[in-house]
Amino acid sequence: MKQLQVVGYKNSGKTTLINELIKVCHENKMTVSTIKHHGHGIEDISMNHKEVDSLSFISSGAEESIVLGKQLIERVTKVDKSLQQIIDEDLSIEPDILLIEGFKHEKFPKVLLQNGENGLEHELQNVIYILNAFDKKENKSFIDWFQNWIEKE
Repeated sequence: MKQLQVVGYKNSGKTTLINELIKVCHENKMTVSTIKHHGHGIEDISMNHKEVDSLSFISSGAEESIVLGKQLIERVTKVDKSLQQIIDEDLSIEPDILLIEGFKHEKFPKVLLQNGENGLEHELQNVIYILNAFDKKENKSFIDWFQNWIEKE
């Protein structure tokens, strides 16, 4: 399983880029899993919807809530785990590629998104690509690079 982190400041285009990378992987008939770090302050995640039963169960005190749909399973678990523990214990499939949003201080190969704010590259390890995801020309070059990266063994 290949692993790639996409890191950067808030609103640097991380989620948009990961969605593009998922499409590239899909076009190459690769399976993809994603893990996202909710790193916006001390607030916990919120679906912002009154009818989300799984979060209401968590709010009521459940440690885990799993909702099974026709083809989708939603899982919310109240537990403190490291990224590596999540990878080792919680992935339910063995994907061809794991795309990780955030977790900037982890050890995996990283793509750093910058949108005018500099300095983050000096505190990170294993940065293999830096780009401004909002620059169409840079983004196209990166997608070409990613295509080559996923094809390498």
